[in-house]
Amino acid sequence: MLLVFLASLSALYALPSHADGKHEFHFEVSRGDVFYKFFFETGLKGELLNKMMKADERAARLARIAPGDKFKITLDVNHGLKKIVFQPLNANPLLITYSKQGFRFISVNIQPTEPLTHSTIVITKSLNYDGKKAGIESDVISLIIKNFIWAVDFSRDLQKGDKFILAWSGDKTPSAMIYVGARKTIALFAHTTAANGKQYYDVNGKTLNDMFEFSPLKNYDRISSGFTKSRYHPVLKKYRSHKGTDFAAPKGKPVYSTAKGAVKRVAVDHGYGNVVYLSHGTEIVTLYAHLSKFASGLKTGQKIKKGQLVGYVGSTGLATGPHLHYEIRINGIHQDAEKIQLPKQLSIPTSALSGFKSKAKSLLSKLGLK
Repeated sequence: MLLVFLASLSALYALPSHADGKHEFHFEVSRGDVFYKFFFETGLKGELLNKMMKADERAARLARIAPGDKFKITLDVNHGLKKIVFQPLNANPLLITYSKQGFRFISVNIQPTEPLTHSTIVITKSLNYDGKKAGIESDVISLIIKNFIWAVDFSRDLQKGDKFILAWSGDKTPSAMIYVGARKTIALFAHTTAANGKQYYDVNGKTLNDMFEFSPLKNYDRISSGFTKSRYHPVLKKYRSHKGTDFAAPKGKPVYSTAKGAVKRVAVDHGYGNVVYLSHGTEIVTLYAHLSKFASGLKTGQKIKKGQLVGYVGSTGLATGPHLHYEIRINGIHQDAEKIQLPKQLSIPTSALSGFKSKAKSLLSKLGLK
């Protein structure tokens, strides 16, 4: 279907001839423009465009052009495609060449880039207070929190004199964000891929967020009750929604955190019985209920590692027998643990990792950091 669509568009946009002998075309993107319009205006065909878009994941970037981006499309002596130079307004350029061997995609620095600048937030009260005082937009402050929350407790870890250094290179969001604390330094660097867009990675090329395990138990007998809008409650003797997943297991079996995070609440609740709430990042909360007892020393605010003990299977609260009631909430909304696709930890592709590390090291050096 894509091929037929592109072929029809090519018929619509293609020039009737190349009588003028033109071999080089320059375009600048305006609002509403699409790449295929420029491609077809050179006389090139939809079949070739379709082939190019499938040749490399970086080609997907051409579907997200923005006003101010520029293109140079060069044809060979036979008016076939020779190369495309894509110059985004706020990102590194992309060179695409074409020959009998096929398409080749090369990320190169072929245009002057914006000079590196930086902003510094020095903590005196809180990130929100001091960030706004430093003139940092609220969206960027939210971006800092979203990325660093997996490694920094903003209510407990930050001390007066700690810093957040933001490096800028012409984009609306930082090219790097570095936390410099009394006990540790964490640096995150922006990297864009076609699959995941712009994300922030540490010096090893990984995002800070964790991967979630499906079950809080290392093994269990079965799932005795799943997520449903209507289930007959054996204690209350009536139908109501069941907003979690029940794992049948013997009393006293250890219950573990499904991902790293922090203890949000440890409580005794009439319905849940002994229950633990863990927060993971800024949006996700997991809940572990009907516990026979809590892990020793567990308290609110405590950092939790993935696979760390939080309690033991029991039947406290409204339960007829020993089992673990497990919930996942995203922004306060209950999710089905058997169906929800939780955010995964991302990694820089191996092919790009060396260049990423070199760029990160250079940036730190320019900021006077090791």
